[in-house]
Amino acid sequence: MARVSDAHLEARRQSILAAATKVFSQKGIAAATMAEIASEAGISPGAIYRYFENKEQLATGCMNESAEAIKSAWENPGALEMNFEELARLTFENIDAPGEAIDTQMFLEQGLIAVRDGNKEAMAQFRDEHRRVREGIRFLMAKQYGDRLTPFDVDKLSDALYSFYWGARLLKLLVPDLEPTKQFEAVSHLMTAAFGVAPPSHN
Repeated sequence: MARVSDAHLEARRQSILAAATKVFSQKGIAAATMAEIASEAGISPGAIYRYFENKEQLATGCMNESAEAIKSAWENPGALEMNFEELARLTFENIDAPGEAIDTQMFLEQGLIAVRDGNKEAMAQFRDEHRRVREGIRFLMAKQYGDRLTPFDVDKLSDALYSFYWGARLLKLLVPDLEPTKQFEAVSHLMTAAFGVAPPSHN
């Protein structure tokens, strides 16, 4: 029997993700069924389970790959060549990327479902992600601003910046003409002024 190529398997996986993203965006994660996703992808429901164990894993797989790469950068900042301001700018620019609105909807729905259902495992995962990102923010801020951070509660500031990011993503859904990058620039100028350094200039 001929072996199915890796390229074919990846193409099938991507077609499932595309179908799932479409169905999730139309019906929501909770209401969507694997049968509907399989129908959209033109395959049998059983075929999906060869690639994804359940609907939750499939929803996670639908998240924008660039957003996942940025999140990974915040969680593992030690090897980065970018400083805090550069990675933060890239993070806010990504909110305008194609597909990010759907990703935001799915992430928020997953969080709300976890809260509603009292899913302790999912909530623990959200808290762990928050902790890792906050530590990444703290690490990169300390690397860029050094002793200038001494008068500030950096943990609280990191939490505030993380909250600001998710607030910007939510507002982008509700008010699509908002510009997250411009919002970041305003906050960046406030921060650099507070830290006693010259604000960054961008052409």
